[in-house]
Amino acid sequence: MLDSSYQGKSLGSYTFEIERGKIKELCLAIGDTNPLFFDKEYAQKEGYKDIPTPLTFPTVINFWGNPDIWNQMIKVGIDIKRLLHGKEEYEYLATLYPGDVVKGDTVVETMRSSTAMDMVTFKTTYTRGEEVVVIAKMTIVVPQGGEK
Repeated sequence: MLDSSYQGKSLGSYTFEIERGKIKELCLAIGDTNPLFFDKEYAQKEGYKDIPTPLTFPTVINFWGNPDIWNQMIKVGIDIKRLLHGKEEYEYLATLYPGDVVKGDTVVETMRSSTAMDMVTFKTTYTRGEEVVVIAKMTIVVPQGGEK
């Protein structure tokens, strides 16, 4: 059962240093062979200062940089054994590069319950220094039913 007292509350913050190897791992995992993500010289010819992160990279930051994510979900009332990933969205305000150290601040943005499912949206604002670089939203769905 969701604990509605968490709606609008911060779940804390964490930091993550973007590594070239993590960019490569993500691209290999999803089958993205674009040289933009592997070849610094190519990326610079395309106008970037270094290899940029792929668009879905904030998910890597969230799961590698925030080791407490599962405990946070449990505290909110999410049955992590039954959760489904409902949606992910990113608003980019700047490009992320290897060597960037970003801070993620996560809040429980919305919580909804019905007889069919629970839905929780987590909003993480990533900053590089004082600059907001990405706003990520992750929606988790937990179907009702199952073991009590």
